[in-house]
Amino acid sequence: MSLKQAFTIFDTRRVVRLLCITWFITKLICYKLWFADRLFPVIPVNDLLLGLPLWTHSFLFVVSLCAMLSLVFFPNKKTALILLLAELLSCMLDQNRWQPWEYQFIFMLAAYTFINEEKSVRSYWQLIIAGLFFFSGVSKLNNGFIHDIWNNLVLRRWLDISTINSWTSRAGYALPLMEMTAGIGLLIGKTRKLSIWGLTTMHIIILCMLGPAGLNMNIVIWPWNILMPLLLFSIFYQQSLEYKQAILYKPFAWFVLLCWWILPWLQLAGYWDKYLSAVLYSGGVEQLYICTDDPVAKKEMAGYMDKEFKVVPCSPVLSAYKWGMMEMNTAPYPEPRIYKKIIQAWNKHYPHFENRYYLYKPGFTYMVKQLLTDTYK
Repeated sequence: MSLKQAFTIFDTRRVVRLLCITWFITKLICYKLWFADRLFPVIPVNDLLLGLPLWTHSFLFVVSLCAMLSLVFFPNKKTALILLLAELLSCMLDQNRWQPWEYQFIFMLAAYTFINEEKSVRSYWQLIIAGLFFFSGVSKLNNGFIHDIWNNLVLRRWLDISTINSWTSRAGYALPLMEMTAGIGLLIGKTRKLSIWGLTTMHIIILCMLGPAGLNMNIVIWPWNILMPLLLFSIFYQQSLEYKQAILYKPFAWFVLLCWWILPWLQLAGYWDKYLSAVLYSGGVEQLYICTDDPVAKKEMAGYMDKEFKVVPCSPVLSAYKWGMMEMNTAPYPEPRIYKKIIQAWNKHYPHFENRYYLYKPGFTYMVKQLLTDTYK
């Protein structure tokens, strides 16, 4: 069977199977994220939800996994609705679960659940994926990406290039420009296949860099990077882009356009969340660091402390990012309101000694800002 024939017969049920397999594996990798019995604070959308019993988180986790397995073997909209509700409820119980892949999977599942016509479902998926790549590129057009990701992660750590001149550094700007162009190219018939191959190459390179043969880091995004080329070929390769006028009159269509093509622009001004705007490895994201004199805290958190980080004026220092990655296998949700809740939880758990908090923004000229503790009581 030719490549053309293989992807011509690829239908929505097969995409749902792929989606659920990837989702299932990803949730197992970061399983502690979905439980409440952990050191890293659980941060619901409203503090009233903190009163729910701990087993609620575990129950929703099991329901989701069972629904995913069921959809792998028997794709149907009723089970998809159960999965969708379980995931939405679970995400309400902890905002750290609003990971970029979770956001994408929920929207794709919602399109499958609520839209009956198969071609319309595919059209929504196309809009979601194209928007993801476009705004992922937009978010990388900054000095933070060049400093943190291109220079330090790609050139120095992965390729072991120690000497970087200005032209080598500036070449990094080509990457977000190509990703943005490919995202738009997915929606244009003449450039669709070229965009698919370009983005597939990008994901292969990412897997080589972050995978076991490379830096062997951030394992939670490996399954997503394997899935995305499969989605590109199955949803775009031999599928015409059919946006019937009738689709534009459906509320779900406008909801997809709002969340994937309009609201992400507001992130540039700080009025929309980064992870809901496809901010993926963009660099320059502020990170929370915690200094404490509490010997109990130092003992309990010893595995997450960093003795080598000299930018913040204490040693050892606790990085919230490192803490989240080591305990939950995912990064904490990088928004000020989340950092505020982490600080409040820390002050409540360790109230008897001095605690100090710093925001560190990496870059060519980094920024360190001490947060006033009284603001976070």
